[in-house]
Amino acid sequence: SFIERMARRGKTKIGFIGEYMHCRSFFERYMAYRNAMHLMGLSCPDEYRIIWNKGGIFQPSSEDYQEYLTESFQKLSHLPEVFLCANDFVALDALQVLKKLGYSVPDDVWLCGFDDAPESKIVTPSLTTIHIHSQIMGFSAVNLLMSRIKEPSLNFRTVHTETRLIYRESTED
Repeated sequence: SFIERMARRGKTKIGFIGEYMHCRSFFERYMAYRNAMHLMGLSCPDEYRIIWNKGGIFQPSSEDYQEYLTESFQKLSHLPEVFLCANDFVALDALQVLKKLGYSVPDDVWLCGFDDAPESKIVTPSLTTIHIHSQIMGFSAVNLLMSRIKEPSLNFRTVHTETRLIYRESTED
């Protein structure tokens, strides 16, 4: 897992950024982070979990989210060594806010996104990310749909797909 790989690289203070109730994938990524931290015997302090959004706004803009991140980062007594973000766009917002606050990625904190969005390659520093094999996911979804059409009484199924960690500049790679 990402957490295990970071620990092997000497990084044990790892936070999470992403509104975990935003969607199922954010929730699953947050829970995987928490579980991995627990399994590795690493501390998971509340202040390193930036998992909400600007209050009172149902669908906040990127500016609203960046205001929330600014307030959250300013409350920290110190940054963790690494932030894992719910997706690349959350990581890009975090990167912008960290720069505005005078922090350097990767010198002050490492940053990792999720999904391998095209933007992750062209931002400076380029973003370490976890690649999802979307073609495999699409193929699996079509197969599930076709099997459900043929046999509507089939039980609910969960499908897992492989991911790949892509190291880039935001983790000194």
